[in-house]
Amino acid sequence: MKLITVLALFFTAFYSAQEFKFEEVVKADSTATKDELFNRARSWIGKTYNDEKYVIATEDRTTGEISGNGAMNYNTKKLYFGVGAVMGDVDYKINIYVKNGRYKYVFHSFRHTGSYVGGSAPISYGLLTDESEAPKPSRGGANNKAWNDIKEQTRTKIIRTIESLKAAMSTKYEGSGEW
Repeated sequence: MKLITVLALFFTAFYSAQEFKFEEVVKADSTATKDELFNRARSWIGKTYNDEKYVIATEDRTTGEISGNGAMNYNTKKLYFGVGAVMGDVDYKINIYVKNGRYKYVFHSFRHTGSYVGGSAPISYGLLTDESEAPKPSRGGANNKAWNDIKEQTRTKIIRTIESLKAAMSTKYEGSGEW
């Protein structure tokens, strides 16, 4: 019985951390077709992710799915131990699904990777979660100040990206008009 209790506590603790994820189903103009919304999403991705670091993995007009990879730079003016090696990139995945009159976005799988500084290895925190306590990074000790700053900057940048997506999804696709 004690073994079952210990295992239950272990699995509860192990699975309690939730991955960073931004997800929403958005109602669009009821006259917006799946094709129109797909074009809007594709156009937005082309303008927003116009760097070779970003790759579209899936672009399926039939199913209404566009998915790919994104990245943002983590740079801070805050001071904490190892700050130079912690600054780096946060990579993530993006999925957009469209149907007549609505679309869904999911930004997920955020992973932090630090930078090499003066020959020293990077300090990388890996998968971002909602845990308040920092996990042990790839080297050195866990630093809550760094961990929380990475998550706050990521949250702020993704919210701005989502606002941009919503604005683009509410604007008629330029290629749709007569010219």
